[in-house]
Amino acid sequence: MTQKVNLCSVALKVEGMTCGSCVQSIEQRIGSLPGVIHIRVSLEQKTATLIFDQGQQSPESLSEAIEDMGFESSFPDGSTATAVSTETQLIPTSALAPAAHQEAREKLSQTKGVLDVCESPSQKDLHITFAPSLISTQELSKVVESLTLADVQTLSTSKQKDEGVALLKLRIEGMTCHSCVTTIEGKIGKLNGIQKVKGEST
Repeated sequence: MTQKVNLCSVALKVEGMTCGSCVQSIEQRIGSLPGVIHIRVSLEQKTATLIFDQGQQSPESLSEAIEDMGFESSFPDGSTATAVSTETQLIPTSALAPAAHQEAREKLSQTKGVLDVCESPSQKDLHITFAPSLISTQELSKVVESLTLADVQTLSTSKQKDEGVALLKLRIEGMTCHSCVTTIEGKIGKLNGIQKVKGEST
């Protein structure tokens, strides 16, 4: 995903909308344009509020794109595009299952408000650039938590002869009670190929 820089927010006047279908058409068409990060159209207020990359779009180009759809659009006199702040959060790749790095990047990249996801040169961290106006740090943390398997380490793997069966022992941090053990046993035990799972809390 290409990193977005110089993000701006602008509210455009839109005339000619008659129903929710018009709103959806504008949001889908304009929202798919290069550099458009977010769009919200209001039928009642006759406005389209956009967050965009100033290096790829401008209020004028966005207004023209809306007019090309058959609506009337204008950038109100005296109005200015407002800069949108961004923040960066780091995720240690050690917190992700080894096979889940690419999947994690793809899911994060598709999350509303996330502008860029890239791996550090050392491959020890994922750098997530996001717009706090679209997704809060708490919301982003929940997405990250759904992807991470923190403190899970493979201790040993031994194969049983002639059966094609592997015994895998994992250390799992964070379990606080017997209910945690039961939950893990129930969910992991349902996975294809799992013959038996037994957890122990300390």
